This record gives sequence, C-alpha cells and structure tokens, in this order.
Amino acid sequence: MGPRPLRPDVRIAITAHVFYLDLAQEIIALRSIFPEIVPIYFTVPFDRAEELSSMVASVPGIVVFPCENRGRDIAPFLSLLQSGALDGFDAVLKLHSKRSPHLIDGNLRRKLLFAMLCGERSATYRMLKAFELSDTGLVGWPDCYRSDPVFWMANQSQVREVAEKMDASNFVKLGFFEGSMFWFRPKALNALRELDLTSEAFEPEAGQLDGTLHHAIERCFTIAAWSRGYIVRDLHGRPL
Repeated sequence: MGPRPLRPDVRIAITAHVFYLDLAQEIIALRSIFPEIVPIYFTVPFDRAEELSSMVASVPGIVVFPCENRGRDIAPFLSLLQSGALDGFDAVLKLHSKRSPHLIDGNLRRKLLFAMLCGERSATYRMLKAFELSDTGLVGWPDCYRSDPVFWMANQSQVREVAEKMDASNFVKLGFFEGSMFWFRPKALNALRELDLTSEAFEPEAGQLDGTLHHAIERCFTIAAWSRGYIVRDLHGRPL
C-alpha cells in the first residue's frame, strides 16, 4: 500500500439542492472519504424543509436552507451563494438530488457524477489540489462537459442576455457541465452573484425540459468564471 495522499490545503464544503428527500443520505455519505466533517449546505423547497430538518437533526455539520420551489437547483443555489454562506470556502462541491425522471438512465447519471466528483479519496484530493492554484474557478468531469453547438438548444439568446448583464459578452462561448454538478470557487461566480437574481426571476415549475432561465444559467457558470479571469479545469487539473 502506497503513502496516504496529502489533503490539499483548501477549505471545502458541499452544497446540494434536495428535492427528493430520500437522496439526502446518499449525499451525506459522500463526505465519508474526508477525515474531517465537511459542512453540507442543503437547499430544499419550503414545503419539504421541516421534514429534511428532522431527518438530519442528529447529523453534525448540516445547514438546511429553505427556498422557493422554482428554478430547479439553480435558483436555490444562487440564493445560497448570494447569502454569503459559502464565502469562507476555497472549493465547494455543487450537487443536487438529480433523478431526471424523463431520462431512462437518470439515476445512473447521478450516481456516476457523484462517484466521479467525490467517490474516492485520492482522486478527489487530486481535484482539490487544483484549487491551491488561485486561478482555478471550476473543476468538473469532462465526460459531461458540453461544447458542441448542438448543446445550445433553445438557450443561446438568453445566455447572451445574462452575459451582457454580467459584463461578460466577450466571454460567451459554449462550454458547460451538463447536470450542473462540479467543484467551484465561490469567488469565481461573483459575476453571477452580483446580478442578485431572485426566485421570481425564474419561470414557475412546469416540467420544462429546455429554454428556461435556469437552463441558460447552467450555461453561464463557466462564462462567469472566465469573465473574472478564472480557469475551468477537468478532474486532472487540465484547462477545458
């Protein structure tokens, strides 16, 4: 057995939007690869917050952040980001209880993403090592990184509108982590945070599969980071 990998010198946390409450324990279990208790910030719809709070009441290091059931995982994430709760961290893992019931392999996709981003200590430490570099903004699984123009789908015009508001029009290109799960440096998303988008800016939930503000924002995380001089990297720390 080789030497134990050294824990990178970065302050870390996990955030996850929990719509499906039965998946909360699956997310909590991910932090078992770390020697310390990593804080977890759960965003959850208002009508499910009490039940989730009861479920995790005896689990240390959990913060429950109730929010509107609007904008899928994106609007709640932005509310948490704007609250300042993540400001003290260098690297935060963004997850959500993704089932994608419209996809036959929705559960498999979630499990794969969880495993690739936080499934094994050595690989996760290698990812976190990238955040010792001050210019690392996002780190994600390249197999779900989409840059082919077909993945604009019905979102290009709205992405450009958001980018213009972020003063990031010169950085618009397609390159995003489909599924919106990745490690990120909170400061790298300041351009998005400064828009102060509220849940009311997002369309009411109607089972939409494309063309909403949350689909556009999914494609803007990287643009926000690039516009502030940050680099988007793969799991090995290579720029994407």
